[in-house]
Amino acid sequence: MTNASDASAEHFVANILPLYQGPSVKLRVQPSNKEYIISKSLLCAESPVFSNMFNGKFLESQQQTATLEETDDDVSVRSLEALFQWLYRHTVRFEIEDPGEHISAALELARLADKYDIVSLETTMAQYIKNILKSNPHPQSHNYWRHVDSNTYYLTHDHIASATLLPREHPVRSVLAAAFVEGFLRSPDHKFSKEIDAYPSFGADILQETRLVLHRVKPLRAATFEDPISGKRSELNSDVFM
Repeated sequence: MTNASDASAEHFVANILPLYQGPSVKLRVQPSNKEYIISKSLLCAESPVFSNMFNGKFLESQQQTATLEETDDDVSVRSLEALFQWLYRHTVRFEIEDPGEHISAALELARLADKYDIVSLETTMAQYIKNILKSNPHPQSHNYWRHVDSNTYYLTHDHIASATLLPREHPVRSVLAAAFVEGFLRSPDHKFSKEIDAYPSFGADILQETRLVLHRVKPLRAATFEDPISGKRSELNSDVFM
């Protein structure tokens, strides 16, 4: 039998998930007409939303069954099956070769987790997306030179739009903003330089991540900037004006 941690989400749900026993609940997905029987204790321990749903005074509690409607950006068969795999094995594995689509799937899972208040999955998905970006830089980048869009080559407008629907300071949102810092600092014509205007809150995220990067500049007292108000020069990471 395939090791559970190595199996794809689809294989896990079809062949490994039924092996687990215990009090369970049923989740129906429409309009795909899919049904899943999931450990109630596992699901409710990770999600206050599902806990209230199945332990409260709702119809779902009486029937121990819930129907979830698919959406374009969070609830889907793909995201739910990945969530179930993570609930049982604390691993996420998509069998997707295209990096852009891989990021889309990861964002979809992050949005699903946010919708059902599964906080413990946030940092996992942030690191997951960071690994995709790091492993798939701009094709023209190499060991001795990096393209200004190295970290954002596979990011799309839809990825930004999806990230902005996550709460401010969400780890996944922060990782996507951090991916823009290199291009933001190196070129005024970096990828999405115009699109950022359409998402001012995401622009604020990029500024926050840029500030964190500038505070790690080494050596600390080597770079200066001109204050746009006073016209005086100041060292980065210093409150002393020259």
